[in-house]
Amino acid sequence: MQGFELKEASNREYKCSYLDEISLSGLFLRSKVSLFQKSLANNYITIRKIFSYTVVQPKVTNVEYNKLKEINFSPLEYTSSETMYEELMLIVDWSNSDDYYTKKFADEIFEIRVRELKYLLANTSSAKLSELNGGYRVFERYLEFISG
Repeated sequence: MQGFELKEASNREYKCSYLDEISLSGLFLRSKVSLFQKSLANNYITIRKIFSYTVVQPKVTNVEYNKLKEINFSPLEYTSSETMYEELMLIVDWSNSDDYYTKKFADEIFEIRVRELKYLLANTSSAKLSELNGGYRVFERYLEFISG
């Protein structure tokens, strides 16, 4: 009986991973990624491939955290994967806006999130990372998608 439960659990993980990939690819296909966001993603992925870890450890300031708080975004380490999908959809919608200031705001939020991810991965042990919500993984996968 326990073998069946384990098999079913691994099947659920596979379905969840598969659905995550579909969601990210759908989000990517409907987005027009700004050159600024694409260059940030390319920079992050290139450094990660070369050094296999984040070299730069940029600290996110309180002003930037307050900017995130104003739009009801939690810090990256407390963000669940579902919430990150919603946030990415908002950023994609803002990036595709006709308003210059909305696009600029989307780029600012995206840059804050990239710096949060770099700082989180550089300063958190792998044991502690496994205990965090999965929002940072979703964001990292999105960076891989738009850099490719």
